[in-house]
Amino acid sequence: MSEEKKNKESGHFVICDIQTEYAEHLQKVLEDHFSEEYQFHFFRDAGKMKEFAESGKTDILLTCEEYEAELSEKAGGANLFILTDDREYAQRRRDGYTYIFRYQPADTIVRELRKGIKKTRSPDRSERYLSPVPEQRKRVVRIRDEPGVRGIVGVYSPIHRIGKTKFAIRLGQKLAAQIPVLYLNMEGYSGGDFYFSGRTEYDLGDLIYCMKQERTDYGIKISTMTGQIDGLDYISPMNNEQDLRMVSKDEWITLLDRICDECIYEAVILDLGDCINGLYEIMRKCTKIYTPYICDSISDTKMEQYENNLRESGYEDVLRKTVRRQMKKAAGIKKGSGSENDQDGNSV
Repeated sequence: MSEEKKNKESGHFVICDIQTEYAEHLQKVLEDHFSEEYQFHFFRDAGKMKEFAESGKTDILLTCEEYEAELSEKAGGANLFILTDDREYAQRRRDGYTYIFRYQPADTIVRELRKGIKKTRSPDRSERYLSPVPEQRKRVVRIRDEPGVRGIVGVYSPIHRIGKTKFAIRLGQKLAAQIPVLYLNMEGYSGGDFYFSGRTEYDLGDLIYCMKQERTDYGIKISTMTGQIDGLDYISPMNNEQDLRMVSKDEWITLLDRICDECIYEAVILDLGDCINGLYEIMRKCTKIYTPYICDSISDTKMEQYENNLRESGYEDVLRKTVRRQMKKAAGIKKGSGSENDQDGNSV
């Protein structure tokens, strides 16, 4: 399409936000998805945004609650979206506006925009550019039904090589069919490339570094770091065990608090290993802890020792939140599928 033809047929997407660094980053993400449909206009000044919107050229207007008062009926022909810091207020509609929670993955913001965009009546533009794109139906993971789980969910076992990581991933995929879920592997030797086809550009170490920068666009930034498998978002694990050991207990707790407070995820699956600092404190933050196990003499002894350690250390509350899952010992693993054998093939 020539530039002249594109200018004639494309709509106009206006962005104006009080958090300019956040908005500039978000615009780059949106351009990747909407550049063939819209021309983008970025304003730092709410007055100039209002003037442009009232000119009748605007098809999509994305702004913030602080500038909501600047909007008028003259901009009523545009699709209006308001960025909000209040998760409970997001996705509500009022006076023709759609509210979007700003601290969530960019892909989710794109989906919410497409869902909320109404077709324009302008005869000069093709409706195919302005039609919402239907969301793809997520594949349902066939695993045992569980009550709804929210918050931080730990998966830990003192017994190794029994399918713990496969269990954690399948649990995350099941939950992701209903709510946004993030999977974090916190093992020293995670075998990340085995379970996920290729590493993402960023890993868990980059996420922790980003947290230390005290960014205001944490929700957007984390979305650029995630990969996805069957609807489940994940951050690639650290490659170096020593780097993992260097992360302090307080850094882990702060990271989890920020993800829960500033991101869209309603559940975070923690695939926990023995080498992380503050393991028991992290498990104490979990709403539920799944503990896979197998039945043999040495495994029974390890489980008894682990549970006694929790009681003697004052972490009986962790035991009260623990749900045991019996597994079969892995007889074989198929690379790429992570198919360690579990109790019945559907053990979550």
